[in-house]
Amino acid sequence: MRGGIQMVPEDQKILVLSDSQAAIAAVRKAGKTGRARTGELKEVVEEVRKRQKNLGPDAVRFAWVKAHVGTRSNEKADQMAKSGAELGDEDEGMQKVITEGGLRQEWKRRRAEERKVKGTGMGRVVRWNCKARVNYVHCRTGKGNLQAWRHVLDIDQSDECRRCGRYAETGKHVALVCIHGEELGRKWGTWEDMDEPERWRKRVKDPDGDYELDLVEDFFASLDLN
Repeated sequence: MRGGIQMVPEDQKILVLSDSQAAIAAVRKAGKTGRARTGELKEVVEEVRKRQKNLGPDAVRFAWVKAHVGTRSNEKADQMAKSGAELGDEDEGMQKVITEGGLRQEWKRRRAEERKVKGTGMGRVVRWNCKARVNYVHCRTGKGNLQAWRHVLDIDQSDECRRCGRYAETGKHVALVCIHGEELGRKWGTWEDMDEPERWRKRVKDPDGDYELDLVEDFFASLDLN
């Protein structure tokens, strides 16, 4: 939506047709409240306001069209949006391109995928110390104090990992990929690997008595996500 508006010369009024009622509602709400959930939505609102200031309140109008009914321009836009959503790989530090209208659907898809994954702590996470539990949840959900999530919320300009500085600081990157994790003792490569507690228990000798150390818990307790 932002790209389409910016492509039109600034001295021309625009009628934006979208098959996403959610996207139109998000732009209108952000325009009224002055609060945008994402940086891209903020740019759309600013572009609309700039044109309204120069050309009047009807400088940019929005209208909904039904999807997949043969409207050629809309079908082309839909194809481009799908192609854009397939770009990027979080492992390579690139964020996926998600339209504002598809943001809710994208979160639903991610939650559904998360529920399918076996690597969810298998119950033992609740017995970890507080810091380990909090950091695990941040990484497992991809939210909290992670730079990639703060960037989505438009809190920080960069989503770059604060440890390695090479890729986006997603939960997957911090828990499974970042070279900094190797320094903290990470030896697993998937969430499922963490669910094999026998592999990650280490007997530690101590003057006050030997004890068993959960290396996964120790790893998340050692993370500094602040």
